[in-house]
Amino acid sequence: MDNSNELRWIRILLIIIALPALAIILKSLKAIFIPLIIAVFLAFLFSPLTGFLKKRRMPISLILLITLVIIGIFFTLTFMLVYAASSSIVNGLPKYQGRFSEMIAGGVHYFHGLAERWNISSEQLSLMNLPQLLSTGFSSVPKAISHTMNTLVDIVWNLFLIVIFMIFILLETDKLSLRLKKVMSHSSKLQTWDTLHNIEQQIQKYLTVKALISLATALVGMGLMLAYGVDFVLVCGILLFVLNFIPNIGSIIASAIPILICALQSGLDLRTLMFSLLIIATQMFFGNILEPRWQGNRLNLTPIMVLISLIFWGWLWGIVGMLICVPLTSAINILLKQLDPDNIVSALISSE
Repeated sequence: MDNSNELRWIRILLIIIALPALAIILKSLKAIFIPLIIAVFLAFLFSPLTGFLKKRRMPISLILLITLVIIGIFFTLTFMLVYAASSSIVNGLPKYQGRFSEMIAGGVHYFHGLAERWNISSEQLSLMNLPQLLSTGFSSVPKAISHTMNTLVDIVWNLFLIVIFMIFILLETDKLSLRLKKVMSHSSKLQTWDTLHNIEQQIQKYLTVKALISLATALVGMGLMLAYGVDFVLVCGILLFVLNFIPNIGSIIASAIPILICALQSGLDLRTLMFSLLIIATQMFFGNILEPRWQGNRLNLTPIMVLISLIFWGWLWGIVGMLICVPLTSAINILLKQLDPDNIVSALISSE
């Protein structure tokens, strides 16, 4: 084995050894890394606006002020929507407790009937206390939501970190070119800028297209809920928008919630069936037909890799990791190709 191959295998082994340690660090310090990653994504999203303002020779302080005002307005509107949605759940959910208990009791009765027909002892079925257990958990949902709303201090602190990180990122963007020029050759600098620009473009397009698709899905879903008289329109609209960012399982959960609410309101009748079919058809149209046409294959990730990244980043950073797993894995793939075009990891991740 020549020296180049030997060095390559040593590098691969070192990476394999370092990955578990890196995962532990990312999981332990997620309170810092999550705001940092979100700040980087926001900087990428605002890059066209900041670039446009810089071309107009606008001072960096004014650019920062405009950016922060836009972010502040966005987060304020988001908080208002979430607060209104949470209030509607707290006030409206208890009235569904009786109906929910009846549906569960009916399901238990049906399974016990099947057990008798198949000569299975009912003692083998642990469904006797299921209605009581589920209705207890169901009635505690408003308490859980109220408890979640009490974590406002943590949310504000994370927003503060995001804003601070983003300010420093915007301030250091212009200086980065000068620093690279001092430590890199001209070709290496161009290659690095090309990599960063590629990551920026992919994240911009992914988040923009995903946001538009999710917004359209949420609006159509809310329209269907209003047409069929289904409650919690605002809550389900927010969930339809947010959960669509989670690949594979997000749209399934987002569709199941309004269907469950409709079933609790009117039972498993023709109205619920039609509403369910329309909600599922909406998700399939936007998620499986329209989004692939708009998104294309720019992310260059295999379907199995998307699923693995969803599980990994979900384990690492929870719901936030699930929401950003796809652009984050795509960015890592680009960096790996930059470091070594023939590396094994990138070959497994990439779809081409």
